Amino acid sequence: MKRHLIISAIIISALSFSTKAQPKMPEPVYKTDKTTVEFVVRDSKPILMDIYQFKNQKTDGKRPVFIYSFGGAWMMGSRVDALCNPLYDHLCEKGWVCVAIDYRLGSARGRDGKPLINVPEGYNPFQFSIDIGVEDLYAATAWLIKHADEYNIDPEKIVISGSSAGAINSMNAEYYICTDHKLAKDNLPKGFNYAGVIPMAGAVYLTGENDTELKWSKTPCPMCFFHGSADPTVTFDIERGRGRFGYGPNYISKQLYTMDVPYMLNEYRDGDHVNALLALKWFWNEIDSFLDRIVLGGQNIKVHSVEISPTPRTDANFLDTVRPGQYQAVNGGGRAQGGAPAAPQGGQRR
Repeated sequence: MKRHLIISAIIISALSFSTKAQPKMPEPVYKTDKTTVEFVVRDSKPILMDIYQFKNQKTDGKRPVFIYSFGGAWMMGSRVDALCNPLYDHLCEKGWVCVAIDYRLGSARGRDGKPLINVPEGYNPFQFSIDIGVEDLYAATAWLIKHADEYNIDPEKIVISGSSAGAINSMNAEYYICTDHKLAKDNLPKGFNYAGVIPMAGAVYLTGENDTELKWSKTPCPMCFFHGSADPTVTFDIERGRGRFGYGPNYISKQLYTMDVPYMLNEYRDGDHVNALLALKWFWNEIDSFLDRIVLGGQNIKVHSVEISPTPRTDANFLDTVRPGQYQAVNGGGRAQGGAPAAPQGGQRR
């Protein structure tokens, strides 16, 4: 029997986990000042964001913005995540404004098993989940631009990031801007682009609703990828499934190189989807380097770093760094069809 496709594997494993007793989530602890605002209303329901900053912090000029979208297969998750707050504190101390957003979960189901959000007729359900997440990310961006003076933020220095599903939302959001997609044209100011994207186990996914070849009609912004080369959930290179095409950081970074766009690809050899979360705790130096040198400093740097370890970032040595149950939820379904290519033998590059 063939393996389930990527979204099926995530949903099945996540549903299996959700039926068991789940550990109590830790309460977020943070140093910053937090403001919760409603940035858009969808289907009569408000969608919220948390804005983290040091309100009395003295800065030179307007402050850059870091927007984070949580992961969870578009069926679970929340902007409130204790794992993220230390990174927010760190960036805010450096003068950034950090924003954690909620977005609609297109794959979520109620207790009766029925979808909470109905997919429009003829719309690919997988693409629909991505697109409504992108639309809400755009709404958060537009709200921040509109309130830029109130929060002393620089609309030209907005960086988007996310883990897993949130990383895919962020990657598709940038791709849509650079291909004049209707979602981008309808929801963002004309001529706007992000200053950077930091996907943590993300990729661009396209279906029949979009051109399934990855062709950038505009120059994309700089990117900083964190990805395991053996990720079974989100492709590291190329996924060609039934009606779905995925383009991961190994593929996209080569396109960025050809277009002379700065990037940092942090590859974890034989690592799996747990790398969607590890950057939030362990890889601040890489994030700082990207933000300081490329986004703020304007340096045209192209880096592909590879971590090779006898113990890849997949096993119990790293489970204490992630949300309770998250590792099992996203890795329990096994390797997805069309996912990352097989890891090379002997720890050597191909």
